[in-house]
Amino acid sequence: MQTYLSARRTATVYDGVTPSVIEFRDATAWVSLTIFAMYAFPARLIFPPLTTLGRPGVMVGLLLFVWWALSRFHPNLVTRGQQPMRWAFAVYLVTLATSYVAGQARGLDVLEANSADRTVLMALAAGGVLLAACDGVLTRERIDTALRWLCYGCTVMALFALSQFVLNRDFTTYLKLPPILQFQRDLVGFDERGGGGMVRVAGTAGHYIEFSVLMVVGLVVAIHYARFAATRRERQIFAGIAMLLAGVIPISLSRTGVLALGAAIVLLICVWPLRTTFNVLVIGVFLAAIIQVGKPGLLATLKALLFAGESDPSIQGRLEDYDYVAPFIKERFWFGRGVGTWLPELYQLLDNQWLVTLVSTGIVGVAGLAALFLTGVFVAARVRRFAKTDSDRDLAAVLAVAIGVMAVTAFTFDALYFTTYLFTMHLLIGLTGAMWRVTRAQRLN
Repeated sequence: MQTYLSARRTATVYDGVTPSVIEFRDATAWVSLTIFAMYAFPARLIFPPLTTLGRPGVMVGLLLFVWWALSRFHPNLVTRGQQPMRWAFAVYLVTLATSYVAGQARGLDVLEANSADRTVLMALAAGGVLLAACDGVLTRERIDTALRWLCYGCTVMALFALSQFVLNRDFTTYLKLPPILQFQRDLVGFDERGGGGMVRVAGTAGHYIEFSVLMVVGLVVAIHYARFAATRRERQIFAGIAMLLAGVIPISLSRTGVLALGAAIVLLICVWPLRTTFNVLVIGVFLAAIIQVGKPGLLATLKALLFAGESDPSIQGRLEDYDYVAPFIKERFWFGRGVGTWLPELYQLLDNQWLVTLVSTGIVGVAGLAALFLTGVFVAARVRRFAKTDSDRDLAAVLAVAIGVMAVTAFTFDALYFTTYLFTMHLLIGLTGAMWRVTRAQRLN
């Protein structure tokens, strides 16, 4: 009977029951490089011949998917043992393929057909990160390495955003490398919001909402390493990163960011020790005071946006979207109009990923996406239940909270259109699978 007793594939490959020693590298470096590239380069910086698929991180993601697929045919490279994330992603891909076929059967114009092809390829690229993470990040230490690079990427994005907000100048315009990398279209830039001369910034992200959600995700991961990094110096570094990320969330002037931050902190307080909760709340009050002194009116503007209610035009527009899309949903309830075919240029901007998914891939597609998110949360919860160390239990809780926050915030914007969000989501789900594999190996040993 075949067993799966170790996560250290670089040292051990199982032939039946008997382990034999073999040496080869895992995918941690490439996963880390992909994620860092998504954060360090502006979202609209591409390799021109490939348009949207030409983002450096997206191209590496496609290569990772090819690497993973080829490794399945090599008896020594394939990762053995159960892996729920593999199955969850396979189900998700099947729902996308079904919707793609349904769209082709409906008949698509050129714009819809190109968008459908692009969406499927983007899903495969993001899937390359997920699969490389769950099957190629082999040890607990390397899981930490990948997540640290996520924090470093968030730091770069935050520093760009902070420079934009303070200096009113966009330094991301200097990152293009003609003719290799060029901007697909104008950068996100600055957007006045709330009156009083307030402008919102997005760093290197593709949108202000995306930026705020990514900063919340980076924050909860950084707090974990501020508590559990191996050395005092590392804990201090990640504490500084956490304070930076928390400090830049308000400058996106995004209700989604504030709600995501509040939800993440409330959920983490449920699992944190009382002392940690107290320390985080004190630091939060301290940061709020600094922001109020440094930029008077910023927090008041956020408060006004949060409590605007249905009088806010953006909220009214989101509510009106439901009536607009109802006929389209009834027409093709099960498989939708075709994956990637709901284009604002042809229809209407919905600012709700779950609604876009329902219209474009039907109830089957919504079920597939929900299964992907829920599998990540439930597997992380199971890892936390059986983990043997405080660090493992806390990291499992952080991954569950981060995945949950990304799932909930997808109700507020067309999240999967933005590639940095898309790849970060798949990274977290993939690393949850890696944590499951590592802790399961420890339980069986």
